[in-house]
Amino acid sequence: MKLVQPTGTKKILVQENEDLVIWLEDRDSGSRDFTLEIELQGDGARCEVYGRAQTFGNDQKNWYVKQIFSGKNQTGSIDLRGTAEEKSFLRFDGTALLQKESIDADAKVQERIILFDEAKGKLLPVLTVKTDRVSSASHGASIAPVEREKILYLQSRGISQKSGEKLIKEGFLRSH
Repeated sequence: MKLVQPTGTKKILVQENEDLVIWLEDRDSGSRDFTLEIELQGDGARCEVYGRAQTFGNDQKNWYVKQIFSGKNQTGSIDLRGTAEEKSFLRFDGTALLQKESIDADAKVQERIILFDEAKGKLLPVLTVKTDRVSSASHGASIAPVEREKILYLQSRGISQKSGEKLIKEGFLRSH
């Protein structure tokens, strides 16, 4: 399933032994808020979420992605990446909630943002575990300005600053 320029609120149920991959993509200008709630209902349910976003100018984008685990042997992952430039703002809140009835779940939340110019970002990966029976659970985040050394290296190879920044953004948003 692919959602381009997602806005508003969306709820998805993942049934027993269902395997769902969700791609979120928003690389266009404009301010937007988006909330996605995924409930893993059945045993063996799997859901991977990959999100890629960019902000420009004075835009603000806020993404809230939550996976709720409530069965046996469920697997879920959230991988959100973005770039913010100029005076824009980008926020990712990824949450994995392992309910009390969850058994042997595998949950992962990973968020990353690269900042350019005067842009700002906020990351809040949350992992809530209400059960003692967990296969694995992890979360992480990184937010940092673009490394000037990378731009200088590309410039020393004859690539303009603007082209170098574009290459870095595209490479960062493509990888997963």
